[in-house]
Amino acid sequence: MRSRPAPLRRVHAFAPILCAVLGAPAVQAAPAACDHGTWRGTVGATPVSIELSPAEGERPAMGRYYYRASLADLTLVPDAKTGQWQELDPKEKLTGRLSLSCDASTLSGEWQSVDGAKRLPITASAIKDTDYNATRKAGLKPKVVKTGQVGGQRFEELSFPLPGASGKKDADTDAIHGGIRLAGSTPGIAAVNATLLARSIDAVMDHLDCAAMGRRDRGPDAGFSSSQTQSVLAWNAAFVVINTWNEGYCGGAHPWHDNGVTTYRLDTGAEAEVQSWLRAEWNDEISKDSKLGRLLMKAYAEGGGNGNEAECRDEVRWMGRFIHPAPKELVFHTQASYAMTPCAEDVALPLDAVWPFLTPAGQQALKTFR
Repeated sequence: MRSRPAPLRRVHAFAPILCAVLGAPAVQAAPAACDHGTWRGTVGATPVSIELSPAEGERPAMGRYYYRASLADLTLVPDAKTGQWQELDPKEKLTGRLSLSCDASTLSGEWQSVDGAKRLPITASAIKDTDYNATRKAGLKPKVVKTGQVGGQRFEELSFPLPGASGKKDADTDAIHGGIRLAGSTPGIAAVNATLLARSIDAVMDHLDCAAMGRRDRGPDAGFSSSQTQSVLAWNAAFVVINTWNEGYCGGAHPWHDNGVTTYRLDTGAEAEVQSWLRAEWNDEISKDSKLGRLLMKAYAEGGGNGNEAECRDEVRWMGRFIHPAPKELVFHTQASYAMTPCAEDVALPLDAVWPFLTPAGQQALKTFR
């Protein structure tokens, strides 16, 4: 697995809540219960989910909300003069104003159009911060873009919808979120498909949170990027091997990326315990001076990539638990520091070469790949 900075996973940038008190005298402070929370309710008769956040250090107070199961957030920016929240669309255009009041469990107020001609009541109840995206998660449906085959087994390639570009410039317009759905009706395949779908949907939610975090931390011109794709590397009667590629930038010193490979058992749909396939002495870091380590170093150096560079040969390492099977091969995921990422080229060894290093469970599993 590739080395990378910690990726953004389910970050909620607007978890706390700050509410202006609708109709309160100027000298009266907002109730303490209004400074945190997440809400679900209606604007008029239309369902909405809302998050607001107070200023924190250099971070300005800001919020977001969406209608129904929309993937497009409307940004909320406080107006110090009026105590209202200004509603901005993804192009940063003013589209409305919100006046809000709340206590620990309920939120109420009014939405009004920019010209004040239209007004709608707002009512909402507090929900868990982690449930802000729940409605859009439930409504997210992928589209089949094409089909493919591996090992005579058929699968569908899926595309997941994303909102339009956010921000005035440098916004991501090339984000791709794709997934895989295996053909078949067995309980094991159904369980694998459910796992792959959940991970794809979570990646789309991460993309939305990435955009919101960038807007709050770095302003409307903030660039952001987040993509995920899945592919089938191998598939036989006992196992399916899925590669998941993630990359993105949500702030910080570097973008992040991850090439993760997971082997699933098709009898249960659970992840295979590949760490049990190699003997115990190879589960942790494999010494380059060991017999297995020398095989890996030889294959790495002769692989035609960066293995011919001495600094790469000094940098790389392998862990016995980071492996995946392929037809007639066992692939070892090469580890390297972030600065030396180009050196991290995986190494495949023939099954006959690794057979002496396998446990009985490993030999039994890998018989299906011979």
